[in-house]
Amino acid sequence: MKNKTESLDRKRIAQVALRMIDQHGIDQLSMRKLGGELGVEAMALYHYFRNKAELLDGILDIVLDEVSATLTPDGTPLQRARRTFDGLRLMAIAHPHAYLSMVSRRFSTPTALQFYEQLLRHFHDAGMSAEQSARYYRMMANFTAGAGLAEVGSRALQPDAAPIILEDFDRPADFPSSPPPCRFCA
Repeated sequence: MKNKTESLDRKRIAQVALRMIDQHGIDQLSMRKLGGELGVEAMALYHYFRNKAELLDGILDIVLDEVSATLTPDGTPLQRARRTFDGLRLMAIAHPHAYLSMVSRRFSTPTALQFYEQLLRHFHDAGMSAEQSARYYRMMANFTAGAGLAEVGSRALQPDAAPIILEDFDRPADFPSSPPPCRFCA
């Protein structure tokens, strides 16, 4: 076990767990391995997180804080919402292994709920009702989750994944039903 040079707290434990997931994938994360990385027995971690699911919620808080740190208050409410969703997609690129687990996490922590509240506030400030805001959020969250998953897969992070080359579809004779590549998407 490594020497314990820093005191433990929830944030530090979640940050180290995120780093381990980034390096080795979520399947390789265990409380025992995390404890070893932190220089403590695995049982010490249960003082901070009751189980692995709660640890994953702590990791979600870390990545949502990362997204929030990149957001600026300028622009229209819909521009701010768009930047937030783009930040979530970029999180998929920054933390592809964690993202695969994070998209299925229900927002349940104060940090996650505050993130959600801020997004709903953008929609409200744009003139949407509470019902419209919730619908727009669900639509954009599902779209962003799908885009993030596609981003993770297309970056060939798994050994068997082949990157998709959009230029291959720019051959109308071979792909008559495909629209030309989006010139704004590159």
